[in-house]
Amino acid sequence: MIMLFQPLAFGQYYWIHHTTLDLKSIPRTVQQGYHLTFSGTLLTSDDKTPLSNRIVFIEYDSPYDCTRILTSTTTDNSGNFAVSWTATPKGISGGTYNIFAKFNGDENDFYSISKQFLLNVTPDSVQDMPDTVISEQKIVMSSFSPC
Repeated sequence: MIMLFQPLAFGQYYWIHHTTLDLKSIPRTVQQGYHLTFSGTLLTSDDKTPLSNRIVFIEYDSPYDCTRILTSTTTDNSGNFAVSWTATPKGISGGTYNIFAKFNGDENDFYSISKQFLLNVTPDSVQDMPDTVISEQKIVMSSFSPC
């Protein structure tokens, strides 16, 4: 669907295109250090025109309705994008990311968000971790600050 807008001055018209952002499927679980490639396509949703030279962010949901950027890339002439990321656990015991691609939009095209994928990153095996005694570790609490 194309929406037509008219600015207040000069009576000039311009088009704003709806967009479709497709993020290709990723593995459900990977181990820390795995090199994962995020790829997909950014198109106008009305006539499927590729959107080139647009920035696409790979993000994940964080607690308290915030999102964080893992990485970003730029689309090629065909609207395709691909970017690598080295898997990093969210914490000492791993964690699950809710990952999606996002295009923030521009003066010609509306923003769009891809389908979301869950990605569990498992830490290196316990055998590779240094010997620690958790009961002797000192935990330092800092002030809480959402996003």
